[in-house]
Amino acid sequence: MTNEGRLDAGGGDVATPGVDGGDSDGIPRDAGGAGADALKGDLLEVAVALPVAGTFTYRDPRPGARIAPGTQVVVPFGGRTVTGFVLGPARATPSAVRDIEAVVGGEPAFDEHLMGLCRWAADYYQAPLGEMLRAGLPQGERAEAVRLVRLTPAGERAARGEGTATQISLGGVDVGENSVDPVLRMLLEAARGELPWRLIAKRMGRGGLSPAARITRLESAGLVEVGDEVRDRRASATVPFVVAVAGDVATLPPRARARRAVLEKIGGAADGLRLGALSSGERGHVRALVAAGLARVDQRPASNVGARRGGVAGGEEPPSPNAGQARAIAEITGALGGGYATFLLQGVTGSGKTEVYLRVIAEARAAGRGALVLVPEIALTPQLAGRFRARFGDDVAVLHSALPPRERLGAWRRLRAGEVGIALGARSAVFAPVRDLGVLVVDEEHDSSFKQEEGVRYHGRDLAVVRAQRAGAVAVLGSATPSLESKRNVALGRFRALLLPDRATARALPPVEIVDLRRHPPGPDGLLSAPLGEAVAANLAAGRQTILFLNRRGFSTVVLCRGCGHVVGCAHCTVSMTYHRGRDRLVCHYCGTQESVPLVCPGCHLPRLDRLGMGTERVESLIREHFPDARVARLDRDTAGASAAGHADGGGHLNEVLRAMNAGEIDILVGTQMVTKGHDFGGVTLVGVLQPDQAMHLPDFRASERVFQLLEQVAGRAGRGDEPGRVIVQTYNPEHAAIVAVRTHDYEGFVRGELAARVEAGYPPFTRMVVLRLDGPDERRVRSDATAVAEAAMAVGGSAVRLRGPAEAPIPRVRGRSRFQVWLAAADRAPLAAAARAGAAVKLGPDVRLIVDVDPQSTL
Repeated sequence: MTNEGRLDAGGGDVATPGVDGGDSDGIPRDAGGAGADALKGDLLEVAVALPVAGTFTYRDPRPGARIAPGTQVVVPFGGRTVTGFVLGPARATPSAVRDIEAVVGGEPAFDEHLMGLCRWAADYYQAPLGEMLRAGLPQGERAEAVRLVRLTPAGERAARGEGTATQISLGGVDVGENSVDPVLRMLLEAARGELPWRLIAKRMGRGGLSPAARITRLESAGLVEVGDEVRDRRASATVPFVVAVAGDVATLPPRARARRAVLEKIGGAADGLRLGALSSGERGHVRALVAAGLARVDQRPASNVGARRGGVAGGEEPPSPNAGQARAIAEITGALGGGYATFLLQGVTGSGKTEVYLRVIAEARAAGRGALVLVPEIALTPQLAGRFRARFGDDVAVLHSALPPRERLGAWRRLRAGEVGIALGARSAVFAPVRDLGVLVVDEEHDSSFKQEEGVRYHGRDLAVVRAQRAGAVAVLGSATPSLESKRNVALGRFRALLLPDRATARALPPVEIVDLRRHPPGPDGLLSAPLGEAVAANLAAGRQTILFLNRRGFSTVVLCRGCGHVVGCAHCTVSMTYHRGRDRLVCHYCGTQESVPLVCPGCHLPRLDRLGMGTERVESLIREHFPDARVARLDRDTAGASAAGHADGGGHLNEVLRAMNAGEIDILVGTQMVTKGHDFGGVTLVGVLQPDQAMHLPDFRASERVFQLLEQVAGRAGRGDEPGRVIVQTYNPEHAAIVAVRTHDYEGFVRGELAARVEAGYPPFTRMVVLRLDGPDERRVRSDATAVAEAAMAVGGSAVRLRGPAEAPIPRVRGRSRFQVWLAAADRAPLAAAARAGAAVKLGPDVRLIVDVDPQSTL
């Protein structure tokens, strides 16, 4: 949670709204107008979708009407209009109460079970309940409260340079006689003379008078007005499709080659193409084709879109399980219908964990129970979706953030209506409205991406286990390299362990060779050692596929001056900028700032800048130079986003790379961790790991565990087909525990050593941890507030809680805000939670933000 703009519930869970002490967007508002109408109608408890503590009482003014719990509503809040969720009848009767302004949608967004899950999660993760409920809705189902800034008639005259308002002094900043305030100019150029406040703040950037102060001054001068508008952004119930129509193609102009190509593309799809899957240029040709009578646009129900891909009807004949799979299937299916149980399915890479999932889910569906499957990466969704649809046909709904809102909403509504019984998606799918949940699968359960790091910070895996417990369902956590937390839960008897020690095929795990770069340094370009270069060449000559893994994006990770040693860094973060050659821009991977590459050094002003370091973009370029005849592709976050909008399962380039790899049309695939998880490429016989050393020495107690997991996962991509595999790891630290363990695929040995180190240092899974993260523009104020937070936490936690900090974060500044951390640890949850709540309750300075991160997965 954040306590920026937070309200105190005043000693109870229910507080009277209308006493807002300031809005979190930084514009002070008058809190008046609480309303003293006689209490008529039903009084309801509402959680508002804002970072505020407590819940609030509102009145439903409609005579005889009843708003069911879980319904999304529009309510006044202080000087604003916001969205919220009805929790049920009010538990208190305030002296003054305000009316609910509108009901969003015709039915509750959440049923009783999901409401209970969100309540539990909000309490455990110390997050506002309204924000947790909002996180549980797909984007297309949410109504959004937007703060708008509008020009007044006087402001419009000022923006046009008319009258005496041309020169305005705003907080001591004079815009000049012949200039116009930039906010007024933006609003004048806007379509309706209004823009969202956040968009104005983004365009204004950092430096000078803050957007909040500038807008406040303009409002006081009568040049703008600020108000809220609730926009029902719920996606349409229909999706446009374009279909080819028989007609005379000769009517097209001879030079209209692009238009003819679009017509051929449309005609090649038997059921037509979704209009959103075409580029903006192609959609322009569609309009011309419709006008020529060669195509038509149909509106189809969104609930049917995504129900079936590529004509897959289900009914695939499943392979016969091996002995290990059969034992796991029997034990898990035996637990179905018997109440809650969690199984940790530990299987080596290629052991057939997915087939176990499919068999267990088939049993659950045969018994009329629903199923939910979570994967850590969107990159895994298309492949798994294909396997699930081949087995279950239209009974599968796919949910993840790369899908267009209308398709995601259509899948969500089909689940809620009970039209499908299996949900498959990434982290946020843990809130999917699956009816009568019987089995819940978390694939690659160890993956840190299951932890939400923005907004409400929940852990998808842990929340999945809680959901299974509350539903009396079976949870299956699968991984080749389970997290230490899950291994600890097995030791404590909370989870039941199942092992798949062998691959599903006759192939053994690939041997791992360690190349010591101190003895075999890479070539002049810093890429390949002689052993790895020779192996890639031999693999290419044999017509086999290779994966090269480097967990860093970009072309050059550092731009450094050879004259003075200056490193070009981000102006808003204490990190270096990364050069991306495809964009020819410097990019900050923390705040997203992009800049052109300077011609001279910003420090000494000499033209001596070098682009050093290596990312996947540079590896791809060098590999093309080393092996000019090879078919080379790259898969990372930069390329996976290409053409994502509108693609069937999210990510056009991603799916094309996966298809080409499976078809043998790619010889060498360069990638980040997106290539390490779950993919089953039968033609890959060589995996090369380029530079794992940097990740080993991050200031994070989980660094060794994550390096081992990544290396073991990527090693598992080799030798999954008919030919044996081989793995080569280049490193300057061959003695590191993770490298030593990967060499022999010794997961158990690595875990023993890592657990011994963790228990000695007092780290999870032997203790619980909460980190209170503070940030703000003024370093001294943030440091002072962090000290006060630490003192308040320890005053409550006492000897039961161990304090580390306050300390500056490893990356001290991000997005122009200084960052400090207060780490709390304890053996028991109760004193730890109480200490964290006490620390979070400290009144902070202006523009200082505090975030409570329960069970943190990152120290950065």
